[in-house]
Amino acid sequence: MFGRGVRLGRVLGIEIYVDYSWLIIFILLLWSLSGGFFPNRYPGLSRAVYLVLGGASAVLLFVCVLLHELSHSYIAQRSGIPVPRITLFIFGGVAQISEEPRSAKAEFNIAVAGPVCSLALSVLFWAFSQLRLFSGDVRFVALFEYLAVVNLALVIFNMVPGFPLDGGRILRAYLWDRWGDIKRATYTVSRIGSGFGIVLIVLGGVSVLTGNLIGGIWFIFIGMFLNGAAKSGYRMTVLKDALEGVRVADIMTRRVVTVSPLITLSKLVRDYFYLHIYVSFPVVGEGEEFLGLVSLKSVKDVPQAQWDAKTVGDVMIGASELKTLSPRDEALSALNALMSSEPGRIVVLESGRLVGILSQRDIMTLLAIKTDLGA
Repeated sequence: MFGRGVRLGRVLGIEIYVDYSWLIIFILLLWSLSGGFFPNRYPGLSRAVYLVLGGASAVLLFVCVLLHELSHSYIAQRSGIPVPRITLFIFGGVAQISEEPRSAKAEFNIAVAGPVCSLALSVLFWAFSQLRLFSGDVRFVALFEYLAVVNLALVIFNMVPGFPLDGGRILRAYLWDRWGDIKRATYTVSRIGSGFGIVLIVLGGVSVLTGNLIGGIWFIFIGMFLNGAAKSGYRMTVLKDALEGVRVADIMTRRVVTVSPLITLSKLVRDYFYLHIYVSFPVVGEGEEFLGLVSLKSVKDVPQAQWDAKTVGDVMIGASELKTLSPRDEALSALNALMSSEPGRIVVLESGRLVGILSQRDIMTLLAIKTDLGA
């Protein structure tokens, strides 16, 4: 979903990233809070104070969203599900949970953790504002009241019972437990989530027509995001269901076209890329030793005038730098590896010997067959 951003560090063994799109919401919050919300609610302060309050509120909201996602991630880890990464972006945050929960109970526990965290933060900040900490300084009261309200708003919005929101996941857990069918449960909450997204788009359109341009556009963007995420969430569930019990050996291509590290790039392009229509090829040496992978991108990075002088061995990605699969690996975990693999194909090795190659196309072909057969 995200390919750009800044790595902030590691928490609970999870990589924390901020997507560049988050800068947009930071600037919008700074502008709206310092120029409208705080001056209207707490008049009489200086422009500099309003800017500091706006910036502090935006940064602390960022921290609150991160804590929300860390709550999901912590419970997921306790359930035995790895969470390699959390990314904060323009619409909030997303924890990259590596696999679906194994039970409705685990799904419920993971989903409810985020809203519980945000509700606790809302109560905490409200208590701070009422207790008048720091001698009742109006600047701190303003900050705490805003954070109390915005965290409560996060709870209310996230509890809408549509996928992929937390409320939708909680409803999916209930329906999954009741029906015993995660695919059916996901389809139901995805339809609700998609419908909610369409409602937001319509409301945004009405807002634009009635003069609320910024708010209307924001509603439209959020609605489009939720509508697309709801549909893709269901498609991913269908895909995971189709790949259940499938191993890499069942779907990999066994007759692999390999190249020698000694051939020139001109020959590689003419006799391999143009002839076989693949975007990468395994490189093998004498005795069929697997040496690495040469991709279309590797060739494109070399000026065409040098193709007759450069060989595959000069530009290939070495075996030690590549992800590889075993024939016994699950197809679902292989798909996750493929989605983060730049060449789009991963070699399959057994005892260090090349026995096949797997591409996204192999997995999509299986899915298409199962779909056509109603399986």
